[in-house]
Amino acid sequence: MKKTLIASALLLAAPSFAADWQTIHTEHFNIHYSVEHADFAKSTATELEIVRTKVLEQQNRALDKTVDVVVFDPLNAANGFALPTSNNPVMALFTTPPQSDTVISNSTGWQQLLVLHEYIHLVHLAQPTRNDWQQKMRGIWDLYDLTYSNTPRWVAEGYATLIESKMTGRGRLFDNYSESMLIEFAQQGALPSYSQLSAMEGDFMAGSMAYLMGSRFLNWLEKNYSEQTLDSVWTRMQGVKTRNFDEAFSGVFGQSAAKLYRRFIAEYTYKAMQIEQGEPLLNSELWLELNLYASNPVLSKDGSKIAIVERDKESNTKLIIYSTDDNIKAQEEFTKAQKELLENDAQDIPDTAPSVFKREQKQVLNQINRAGIANPQWVNSTTLYFNAYSNEESGIYNKVSDIFSHNTDTGNITQLTELAGIRRFNVTSNGETLYGEQIRDGYSELVKVDLNTQTITPLFTKSLETTYDYPILSPDETKLAYLSTSLNENWQLYIQGINDEQQLSVPMPNGYQYLSQPSFSHNGESLYFVAGLNSATDIYNYNIESKILTRLTQGQEAVAHPIEMADGSLLYFSITADGPNIKTLPKAIKSTVVTEFAANKKAPLLIVNEHTLPKAKIYTHETTEQTNYNVLDQHATFAIGSQYYSASTSLLDLSIKSSDLLKQLDLQAGYSTDLHDGALHGGYVQAKYNALDVKLKLALFDYDLNTSRQYQQSLSADMDARGGFAAISYPVKFGQLSLTPELAYNYTDYKQSHKNWTRLGVAQNWQYDRQDFAIGQSIYASWYDGSSKSNSWQGYDLAAKIFGKAFGIPLYANFDQKQRDDSSLALGGFSSNLINQQQNSEYVLSSELPFYSATAKRYQGYGGGFSFKEGMPWLYYQQHQLDDTVYAQSYGLKYQGDFSFGMGPAGVNDLTFNMGLSRVEGDSFEDEMRAWLSFYYSF
Repeated sequence: MKKTLIASALLLAAPSFAADWQTIHTEHFNIHYSVEHADFAKSTATELEIVRTKVLEQQNRALDKTVDVVVFDPLNAANGFALPTSNNPVMALFTTPPQSDTVISNSTGWQQLLVLHEYIHLVHLAQPTRNDWQQKMRGIWDLYDLTYSNTPRWVAEGYATLIESKMTGRGRLFDNYSESMLIEFAQQGALPSYSQLSAMEGDFMAGSMAYLMGSRFLNWLEKNYSEQTLDSVWTRMQGVKTRNFDEAFSGVFGQSAAKLYRRFIAEYTYKAMQIEQGEPLLNSELWLELNLYASNPVLSKDGSKIAIVERDKESNTKLIIYSTDDNIKAQEEFTKAQKELLENDAQDIPDTAPSVFKREQKQVLNQINRAGIANPQWVNSTTLYFNAYSNEESGIYNKVSDIFSHNTDTGNITQLTELAGIRRFNVTSNGETLYGEQIRDGYSELVKVDLNTQTITPLFTKSLETTYDYPILSPDETKLAYLSTSLNENWQLYIQGINDEQQLSVPMPNGYQYLSQPSFSHNGESLYFVAGLNSATDIYNYNIESKILTRLTQGQEAVAHPIEMADGSLLYFSITADGPNIKTLPKAIKSTVVTEFAANKKAPLLIVNEHTLPKAKIYTHETTEQTNYNVLDQHATFAIGSQYYSASTSLLDLSIKSSDLLKQLDLQAGYSTDLHDGALHGGYVQAKYNALDVKLKLALFDYDLNTSRQYQQSLSADMDARGGFAAISYPVKFGQLSLTPELAYNYTDYKQSHKNWTRLGVAQNWQYDRQDFAIGQSIYASWYDGSSKSNSWQGYDLAAKIFGKAFGIPLYANFDQKQRDDSSLALGGFSSNLINQQQNSEYVLSSELPFYSATAKRYQGYGGGFSFKEGMPWLYYQQHQLDDTVYAQSYGLKYQGDFSFGMGPAGVNDLTFNMGLSRVEGDSFEDEMRAWLSFYYSF
């Protein structure tokens, strides 16, 4: 499962870290943070030690190694992850708190929940094994350490979620919102099977089931067997005898986890069906069927259109504007088709008409450059504001939530705020002022934004203890309703006067736990919202004048996003196993007046014992020891790589690799030896420094290349080369345009000669992505000025590429040209730590050809390819021309990619993969199939 932890975290963390970082040192943790997050980090330092002490009591386990903790905010969203290596354990904590309508909103406090959940991952997964030789291997190779235990994802996430709930008395195990959806899934016979439990994508809520159903299954095991019985599984997994999870589990429980899970599902479904039997019928009708994931529906001012954000299985996100009118055209087409069916075959049975015909899509806006779309708000009949991410290049953040405007007539998109960190918001009718929740540096604030002056005014004093959500203006714009929560409390709904300080707290039903998605009625006299009670979510209405609270539904469905229409009926999300659909409640619905109210905002804890954490708190006292982040605090690991190329040779690469936690300084020294016949071998030393705006690379190399010993014949060359390479670059970015100028120098000493050169180059890249359609281009141009023992020479490299997607199919076409005056180019060979295109000017590397296949003064290459899906191998064609003569062409299947976590242990960064199968044709050699497979560490 640790493999899937890596994959999950890669989606979240690829930060560009600035140089200005600090470190707090406690007894068991080093907390690294950017200075903007100092308040959050200082409180986290105390929370970590408290959690460690309590977890040690509860688990009777702890970590002997000091844990590195990174506090930052790369996504302006709530998350975190753990890298459970036994030798260099790492936690990453994102400071942005969760919003009210998420499955992680039920907590004593975001910081406490996050610290506990991620630390449980480390204690659970990073325990040293009692097998001596395996633990020694884990101690010297980070990658082996991280992938040592193949624990299923549902076990890792489910157990952390279980302990999160047991040690705080809240959490996802006791969350009404989560439970209401799972009960709905059970009633529809759609709970995940055991094989689906660890899935990260697929059906609706698939990625969340490891947490939600995993924790409930493990809780069921503890209740039906014992906590000690389940704990024995973790003990067995670290035994001298090597066992995977299934073997460890079956040995303890006497049967497989899959079999017991089936029993758990049967019991859970039985209870869910009993609940359904006692529920009254809900007089609602399907109004619009949606596509998997949907959020934040909003009606236009005139009620003629509704805008909804939808996301499909491929994570394509779209803002879709539907007409609210019945789709008469679709109904007529259906009727006509059934009539024609019977005319052709009078005995046939026509299709049953759908309960509602899909409403007409008026317009679709795809997300642009993967920036997302969220929280649409109508300003007028042709203008929508919405949230999307912009990118901050300073290294403090990666993505920041901003406000954009969309003109539905012209299609124009305009950015209205710049790096403001505004999440949910509501806008005035003139479109000039908005009220929103701003989140930066871990602080959630309710703010007023003047879009003309870009002035942001806080409405209250900010505090790490308080989070805001769903600010909404009344129709006459005299009142602002919003949600707020503080540590150890439930969410609460307030109504605030715009021009005065009068504040009203909306009463909540006694025993409520979940609260979200308020909306004003058309006349502004009442508020609708969703609240959770007794494992169900329901729609409520609060009349502001009479102060009467009524409950409109009775737990029959998992509900969300109530919106009143002009006729008084109510649209709302009905959440099913296939995703939410929109239903409508009639105006004259039987409702229940709520008479028992919550006495206060305090959230009761459902479990309290000696292991329960103390109440969540923001700690402000000074920390014991604080220093500047130390880039020289290096952690080294053994690294191994292997390269096989049927055209040339094979290499085994052995190295020692080192980096600091934030990868500001990387070091590597190694030796590559030929596994075939000594065609290529040698040693190298590499260094990379990334903390400054200017990036530095250094390399020393010493290699021998004897082309006569390759798998395939080539020109005779016996190269004994040693030398050094240095480069400085300055990457800059302007939106989707990136430029990287570079200055590089190489000196190489050969047996009979020497060569040195200076290179001045620039790399440029631009792309524009609209999901199904995308286009981009890149150019690399460089000029060389060099000399050798016998002469001076000049040359240039030019590479251009056009890439994109059409109908979801990735495509590319490329052109390369290289020329050397008074020097020569050698075609063929593969990239390695000894020879690569960056530090060697004389090679034109091509995986399907041997080193020194041919030489020339001028090289031209043409090619292109396509893939069936992003991330899959390419079907490609490539042609090689030397001095205007076609030397070879190849076509086949290839894949190349770089894997770098962006932080953490050295062994999980800077991995390079290259694989392919190709047909190679040419006049000077025999046509044949060739293959390659390469995996190694390289800067």
